[in-house]
Amino acid sequence: MKNADKLPKPNTHIDAKTAYAIELFGIIQGVGFRPFVYQVATSLNLKGYVQNRYNSLYIYLESTLIQSEQFLQEILQNPPPNAVIHAHTMHQVPFVTPPYSDFRILASSTEKQDDKLFLPQDVAICQACLQDMGCNTGQDIKQDTKQNSRQNPRFQDYAFTTCSYCGARHSIIHALPYDRTNTSMREFKKCKDCEREYHTPTNRRFHAQPISCNQCAIRMRLIIPSLKQSYIFAYPKATSDILLLALVAQKIMEGKIIAIKGIGGFNLIASATNIQAIMSLKKRKNRSKKPFAIMFKNLQDIASVAEINESERQALLSPQAPIVLLNKHFHNRQHNRSHNKRENAILSSQALELIAPQVSSIGAILPYNGIMHLLFRFLNTPLIFTSANVSGTPIITKLDELMEKLSGVFDMVLDYDREITHALDDSIMRFMAGELRPLRLSRGFTPLFLPFGSKKLCLSLGAQQKSSLSIVYKNTLISPYFGDLHNVDSICRYEKELQFFLSLYVNKPKVIVSDLHPQYASTHLAKNLTNNTALLDSATDSATSLDSPQFLQISHHKAHFYAILAESNALNNDGFGIIWDGTGLGEDGGIWGGEGFIYDSKHKSMSRIFSLKPFALLGGEGSIKEIGRLALGLLWSYGIQTQNLATKNIEKRENISLLQNAFESKVFLQTSSMGRLIDCVACLLGILEVQSYEGQSGALLESYALRERAEVSPYPFKIDNGEIDCKAMIEEILKTQDKAKGAKRFLETLAYMALEMSEKVLKTKRVRVYFSGGVFQNKFLCDRIHTLFKEHNIPFYMHKILPCNDFSISFGQAVCGSMEQNKGDVK
Repeated sequence: MKNADKLPKPNTHIDAKTAYAIELFGIIQGVGFRPFVYQVATSLNLKGYVQNRYNSLYIYLESTLIQSEQFLQEILQNPPPNAVIHAHTMHQVPFVTPPYSDFRILASSTEKQDDKLFLPQDVAICQACLQDMGCNTGQDIKQDTKQNSRQNPRFQDYAFTTCSYCGARHSIIHALPYDRTNTSMREFKKCKDCEREYHTPTNRRFHAQPISCNQCAIRMRLIIPSLKQSYIFAYPKATSDILLLALVAQKIMEGKIIAIKGIGGFNLIASATNIQAIMSLKKRKNRSKKPFAIMFKNLQDIASVAEINESERQALLSPQAPIVLLNKHFHNRQHNRSHNKRENAILSSQALELIAPQVSSIGAILPYNGIMHLLFRFLNTPLIFTSANVSGTPIITKLDELMEKLSGVFDMVLDYDREITHALDDSIMRFMAGELRPLRLSRGFTPLFLPFGSKKLCLSLGAQQKSSLSIVYKNTLISPYFGDLHNVDSICRYEKELQFFLSLYVNKPKVIVSDLHPQYASTHLAKNLTNNTALLDSATDSATSLDSPQFLQISHHKAHFYAILAESNALNNDGFGIIWDGTGLGEDGGIWGGEGFIYDSKHKSMSRIFSLKPFALLGGEGSIKEIGRLALGLLWSYGIQTQNLATKNIEKRENISLLQNAFESKVFLQTSSMGRLIDCVACLLGILEVQSYEGQSGALLESYALRERAEVSPYPFKIDNGEIDCKAMIEEILKTQDKAKGAKRFLETLAYMALEMSEKVLKTKRVRVYFSGGVFQNKFLCDRIHTLFKEHNIPFYMHKILPCNDFSISFGQAVCGSMEQNKGDVK
């Protein structure tokens, strides 16, 4: 509480017996809001109570209207750290007799309600708790720490120190409301001292649900598989933890790979300065090309290897503590300044290149939990920091699964005995087009709640890649990132989380929405839920019903457009959407991905008015990796005979006669995907032949483009009757010798394509332009679009709440399904 001590004390001797109820909705559970309300109320000499309800915070005040309004203004203007109030109500209620003699915190109400549901999000350990642990953070403490437990041996070196303002939340929750009995902490009985602090209004741990200390500790243990031994040192708890972490640090410096249980799952850790350790982890995890994230001890270490602006700095230090993609110094155009910084870099250029091969950025993250802060007490080296999982499967949360599936990948395991109920990956942000934008939303940001609502409960199941699910009723709940649904483990996790989120609601869905693609796992599940109402009945508290929910399907790229329209609160305005990504089934049965749509707000309909000239997708899904096949399909489809060194290399790799027969027999799908065009260009410029991970072509084109310092002009292209014809561009690319110049010209061309499409629309209609789809994860492209559109005074919007990739698809589907219910059929 910031200003309550300065507020005038109201007259508490009121003859009229009046009472008011205030209800708050938003991120108000798990952020210390009840203790905060208690302190404000007592400072104002008000009587009554505060209570967590299923989806809200309810406050009863025995007060006048003026007093209640003064109280409300204080909590709205100065809420606790990490709290977000989305909505509130205040109205007079009957005066309770006998009256309250004080202000108190009541036990939580467990009665379910579907109105404006919210869940708490995991938060990085705060500065005050770090000081309690004895960690020298060098940063100011934001919370009020009077009468707290600093320098108390109960928290000294205790890795799971937490308070009302920080720590695990969604990752440990079983059910609402957010009380200890509904979390993994129910297995840990509070000691007398923790119990006392939990009930002391002036303490920072007042009603902190995850509270524990060295006396009632979450236990850590070190497991060495090669020795088939587990260690829990027989010392006092604090000493034991420090001994374990000191040993782990020693082994890291020796080049060992350690699996460490974090907030949302296990991570694999290795020294980022030990070349042999880096190469060993790449080999063991079968990850030769895809970049790793790096955890640095502090900002100074990050600044020695990467450029950091103020927005990026704030993100790294924020309670959400995401991975932030930063430009490496040697890609900065101010060569001399970058050179000077590299001389003092904490990582060698060799190590950086091994960790993030060929790309212009690194993923940087700071320690965000007690374990990693304590571990860095013994380390001055950055760490490779990556999820412990089999490629393409969810992050692992349980020790037995880790030992079964990743045996041989790590040398030691640091585990603890508190259950992770919901797996959470690290979130990822990047500064593009003048703002910090999300690329992956998980720990710290999700479950995410948006104000978009619907008359009936609508469930949408998202896409196949970068999957998520959304539930819309009074507001919208968007799940964490679930990854790609290409294997049994991923689908099982998805279904488990779906059951959890549905269990939070009283009612079952009236509408279920999926993608058009018949082979997507999410589409199969949507159909099963629609046809088998027992699955929905078992997940919710609603009575068994014979009524099946309505089943809707919406095309992939229209869902992208609906998502960004709703994110920007623009559904009541016409708009033009440029939707560029890698794949998605179109309404004509082809593979779309280079589209332009006009949105008619009056009729709530969309029409495709632009599309990339289609080309053959030779080799089906295999061509996404073997991008030489894509390039041949493009050349043959566009009737281009020209050859260069890249095409000759393709012919050496591929069975040309087989591909030619397929092309001449028309045994292929057609694609208008901009993502696939990017793959083709990367191949034709000789930058990449085989794609090792999703988005590699775009990342390498960006990296090469940044190496070219000279200004370039776009390649030739034309747009006729809504078709974007790139034949002339491809012919010029085949003549290009300089890879860096070619990459920069190509990305420049894409920006000019977007500009020309928009200008054609704006000749007849003044609308805002919206950009969505995975192609717009490319920083160079987004920065150029930002500059061009500003120069031409064209209003535009890029995602800044949701990622532009397929994570946003479930929200777009939910918006469409809700509009079906609210406003009639969506065309």
